[in-house]
Order: sequence, then C-alpha cells, then structure tokens
Amino acid sequence: MDERAFIETKQPGWTSLSETLEKVRKAGPKSLSREELRSLGARYRAVVSDLSFARSQGASPGLVGYLNELAGRAHGALYASSGPRLSGLSSFLIKEFPAIFRSTFRYTLIAALVFFLGWSISAVNPEIADHFMPTKLEKPAGGKAEAPKPEDSPLAEIDPGLISSFIMTNNINVGITAFAGGVTAGAYTIFELAKNGLVIGAVATKAAPVMGPVRFWSFILPHGVIELMAIFICGGGGLMFGWAIIAPGNLRRSDALRAAGRTAIRMFGGAVVFFVIAGIIEGFITPASLPAWFKLMFAGLTAVALVAYLGLAGRQQTSQVR
Repeated sequence: MDERAFIETKQPGWTSLSETLEKVRKAGPKSLSREELRSLGARYRAVVSDLSFARSQGASPGLVGYLNELAGRAHGALYASSGPRLSGLSSFLIKEFPAIFRSTFRYTLIAALVFFLGWSISAVNPEIADHFMPTKLEKPAGGKAEAPKPEDSPLAEIDPGLISSFIMTNNINVGITAFAGGVTAGAYTIFELAKNGLVIGAVATKAAPVMGPVRFWSFILPHGVIELMAIFICGGGGLMFGWAIIAPGNLRRSDALRAAGRTAIRMFGGAVVFFVIAGIIEGFITPASLPAWFKLMFAGLTAVALVAYLGLAGRQQTSQVR
C-alpha cells in the first residue's frame, strides 16, 4: 500500500479520536458531548479496522505501534473496568509487562550491550579501572584472604530494612536517569549505561581477585541478576523514546513520541517492581551469614525465574503490543 497516502487520508480521524481520549483521561466521560459519546464506539471500530489493514499490508512498525496504542486507549475508555485497582496492577504484572518486554527486547538488549561494553573496557584497561575505582585492594600479607566472620561484615550492624530502602532508592535513581536520558535522543541514556558499566567493571576487576571469585560473586549475584535487568529495561525505555525522536517514520514526531512514551512508561513501571525485589534481596539475603554456595544457588534460581517470567508470562498479549 501507499503508506504515506494512507496516513494522510486517515490522520484527521486518528487525531480527533486521540484528542477525545485525552479529554476523557483528564476530565472523565462526562466532559464529552452527546455526539462525541455516540460516535466513540464507531471511531474505535474504525481505528481497529485501520490497524488490521496496516498489519495485513506490512506497514512500518511505527505506524502499527501508533495505531495499536490509539486502539488500546480507545478500548480502555469504552470498556474501563470499575473493579479494584489491585486487579489492574496484577494484570499488568502478570500479562502486560512481560509482553511489552518481549516486544521491545531489542532496546533492552542494546542497553545491556552498552553496559557490558563499559564493563569489558574497565576489565582490560587497568588505568581506566583505577580512574573509576582509585582505592587499592590488596590481599593480607599471607597471600590468602581469611574467610570473614559475620560480625566483621560492614553490613552486620545495619538494619537490613534500612539497607534495602537505601539500595532500592539508589538504584531506582539510576534507572530514572537512564530512562529520562531518552529525551536527549538517547545520548545521555547511553552515557549513563556505559558509565555504570565502567564503574561496576572496575569494582569487579579489583575486588574479585582480593575477595576470591566465589565470595565476591556470592555477594553480587543474589540481587544483581534482577537489579541489572531492571536497569537494562529502564535504559531500553530511554533508547526507545530516543529512537522515536530520531526516526519517527511516517508518523508526525509528536505522534511517534506519544506512542513510544506510553510503552516506555510501562517498561519503567515494571522495572520499578524489579528494583523493589532487588532491594529486598540486597537488604536481607546479601549481607546474611549464609554459605556462598547457597547465595550462588539462590542467584541461579532468580535467573531461571526471571527468564521464565519474562519469556512465558502474558503470551496472549504479545501480538497486541508492538
């Protein structure tokens, strides 16, 4: 099909529907005139028909995503549930968020690659590692680090709840920064991800040989698996928004940003839940006087659970999210 001509023909109707839905969002259905209320159902069916046609004709992902988002908003306005909000939250976590993750996976993957590129640069360049972690770590004179006693841990006398709260807040700030960097066309998102990769790579490069690989990774991985995934998702949301600025396709840039922004916000919302879980683990499991093998096994279980959740949950939603 001639996509540009299709958009030019249909755009006025889409824009009008979008404005009506925005009015509903801000002031409720009572803000609409009788004629607007009567026509809302027909306009919803029209945009669903346009979405179906665009998909069948192999339209660009940007156009399909825009129509999918518009149809979803119209559906929500027409068939809004009056049930408890907790039900909506559980539906989002069980169905919608995993589907969004799969449909936007390429952005999350790019975010992860940028982070690990920074990590690898620190790992192979001692000067860079020294810059990001100037503190020198050395083994005791005997050459072998003694196994630390639980009471010797710097975390031993701190309330795990306070640790959890502090770490959770800190990491959410990192996620917010990476996500918000999308407004710079993704440039600051990339910078933030690379910088954190450099810092964590420097810490791992210096600390692992001194603490011993098993002890070091047993301290990092129990919470790190979920925590890093949350940061990557936030970064992916920022990159998605940034790409809408750079390449809006056949859509108007404002429409492309609106469609990308709504999906990116949902990505960030799911990542916040991951940050909460990681913070709880880091506050209660990481500093606990548990064997290293148990902590590593726990980390492996979190990885398996994460893959199963993000890969399998909400499968019926995947085809509806672009």
